[in-house]
Amino acid sequence: MKQRLITAYVLLAAALFFPVTSHAVLTEQVAIDTRAMSLANTCTADPPGLMSVHYNPAGLSLLPEGKTFSNSLTLVHIERTGRFNADPEWPGLMNGTWGPDPDKWPDTYSKETDPNSDHGGPDPLDGSEYSNSGYQMYVPFYGTIPFLAAPTLGISSRKKNSPWTFAYANYPAAGAGLLHEDEGDPYQYGVKSMYLQHLVYAAPSASYRVSNSLSLGVSVGLGQQVLGVETNVRTPNELVALTRVIGDATKDLNIPVVSQQTLPPPWLGGGLGPYAHDITLKLDELRDDFSPTYNLGLLWRPREWFSFGLTYQSEAVAELSGKYQWQYSDQFQKHVNWNSSTEMTLQSAGMLDLPTNGVPYQEGTVTTTNILPQSVHTGIMLKPVSRLKLLFDVHWANWSVVKENRFTFDQDIQLLKLAKMMGYTEGNRDFVVNRDMKDTWHWSAGLEYDVTDHLTVRAGYERRPSSLNMEQFDVLFFLPDATLYGAGVGLKLPKDVHIDLSLACLLADDIAIDNNESTNLNSTDFTRIGNMFAGLDYEQEAAIYMVSFKVTMPLEVQMEHLHHQMEMVKHLFSKLNPFKKEKHDTSH
Repeated sequence: MKQRLITAYVLLAAALFFPVTSHAVLTEQVAIDTRAMSLANTCTADPPGLMSVHYNPAGLSLLPEGKTFSNSLTLVHIERTGRFNADPEWPGLMNGTWGPDPDKWPDTYSKETDPNSDHGGPDPLDGSEYSNSGYQMYVPFYGTIPFLAAPTLGISSRKKNSPWTFAYANYPAAGAGLLHEDEGDPYQYGVKSMYLQHLVYAAPSASYRVSNSLSLGVSVGLGQQVLGVETNVRTPNELVALTRVIGDATKDLNIPVVSQQTLPPPWLGGGLGPYAHDITLKLDELRDDFSPTYNLGLLWRPREWFSFGLTYQSEAVAELSGKYQWQYSDQFQKHVNWNSSTEMTLQSAGMLDLPTNGVPYQEGTVTTTNILPQSVHTGIMLKPVSRLKLLFDVHWANWSVVKENRFTFDQDIQLLKLAKMMGYTEGNRDFVVNRDMKDTWHWSAGLEYDVTDHLTVRAGYERRPSSLNMEQFDVLFFLPDATLYGAGVGLKLPKDVHIDLSLACLLADDIAIDNNESTNLNSTDFTRIGNMFAGLDYEQEAAIYMVSFKVTMPLEVQMEHLHHQMEMVKHLFSKLNPFKKEKHDTSH
């Protein structure tokens, strides 16, 4: 006993001071299983029942003989608040015509007549502070719903004295969804709404008990990945501002006959304002309904007080395909139509491959490849005393395979054709966001204590560094380094019914990204498109709160409950049936 206590304290100390050089964990393994959540995902060496299918398939060998049923539901609440403030040191666009210094604004500027600074003035987003208005998730065969829930369902079977355990489960492996629908919310430039999720709709699994101490397991996940995004677009950069300066300067430059044959005023159709909302992009239900994965697991338990677990989770590659729509404002259409207003402008546009026919929208089919990386998890379980379990895991994920997000459209996109003039080199049909994510190493720890034979309490801690390079941070992939805290209880009821309850909180580190520190957020380099917050400093606070409930029981007990419920419904319907005929006594 003394040796086990010393060993446990040494390993916990190693966990607390272990030097981790990781930078990543995005959305994987946040809200899958109730017990795992309370232990902050520290369960590789002590897998959580039927959800061993995901965490370590070898753990299925720990389930009892016969058939076992498990069902859970996790509710998720996401809060993200951002503050956007003008960088006072930034010189602005076009010598300060657009920027933070009021001394350089045009004399004609007035917030009342030009609230969006279309012709010069401050950034309308300066001083804004907003939070997400809600969240959403995608339900197969239905569409989006305005809340986040993660249900799981599983069933297992093992014959008496058999080394084999077979199981089936479905569960959400990863996901997130946000809404920013409040008027004036700056986040609408970047993520007015989004959902991204990986649902494993079928996971047949098996484990084999090689010996009394060693088990091996495998699960195959048949999954669906789906993505949806809507964002407003603005282009605060020097070249776009130049088009508006030229347009304003030439609005009255009308030389009869000559102008109509060469460069009709205003030039460039009046140009585009750097802070104007001229474009909206909608990506709707980009799906891959067959995204297979597999998990391999090993569980070694040579002593009742010690176990070791090892899990490999394969990469999930999805070829997403869905519908898109680029929406263009009237001013954007005027800008494009100007390119074909005369033979001279038409020839120039042809040489530069610029769009010439303004349209209110472009729509069609878009494709992209989404990768959820392979990962490895290993851990130990120690029982220094009979009622206490101490758990420690190490996690690795191969996020460096994600180099970019590339969306390929089925036609030339007018915005992308214009973007070539700003140095964009990915062509007319591909919209590319560089990511260059990084691999991750991190650890987690948990404990479980049996207060009585019927009550168990749990707690867990996991430090989750972000997979994102902060130099490429944006408001879509928004989770920086974060810490997961979990707590929960387990109840053992008659007839071998087990109920688990848990609460968890994922607290993201507060971040501050000064102007020009991110090439996907606020770079003032006009060759980098997509920086819709150029000139602004950004601060963010984010948290994810989760509550989860799970019930596990023998299948025959579940069937018994269902039978009683059906009888109750049948009895109630019989009482309420207005057409029921009363039986009359005919014995007299």
